[in-house]
Amino acid sequence: MRSPSLTRVLAGKPYTCDVILQPAAFSRDISFRTWKSFRETRAVENSVYFVAVNYAGDYYGNTSIVGPWVDEGHEPEVMGREEGILVKEIRKEVLHQVWQKFPYHRQLMSEEWPINLR
Repeated sequence: MRSPSLTRVLAGKPYTCDVILQPAAFSRDISFRTWKSFRETRAVENSVYFVAVNYAGDYYGNTSIVGPWVDEGHEPEVMGREEGILVKEIRKEVLHQVWQKFPYHRQLMSEEWPINLR
C-alpha cells in the first residue's frame, strides 16, 4: 500500500486486476491516519477496487473496501475495531463508468504507457 508501483503493476498490463487485496497489520500509532489516505489513493489512481484488510482489536481496525472513485457520493465501506465481515458488491459496470469518465485507466492500459515498473 505504501508502494504505489506494486499496485500500478497489478492494475496495468499484463495483470489488469480489478480488485486488489491488501492484508495489513496497521496499528493505531502516529501513522494510522495515513492508512485511510493510502488505500483511497491506491484505488483512485489505479481505477480499481482496493480491499484493505486489517487486524481487529483496540490497536488495529478500519478494514475497508474502497471503490475506484471516492467523493461525497462514493464513500469507502469501513469497519470499526471489531471483528466481523464487510460485504460490498463489486460491480464491473462501475469500473467501466470510471474508466470512461477519467482517461487515466486508458493510459495505464495503453502500450505507449511511458513507465516501465518491472
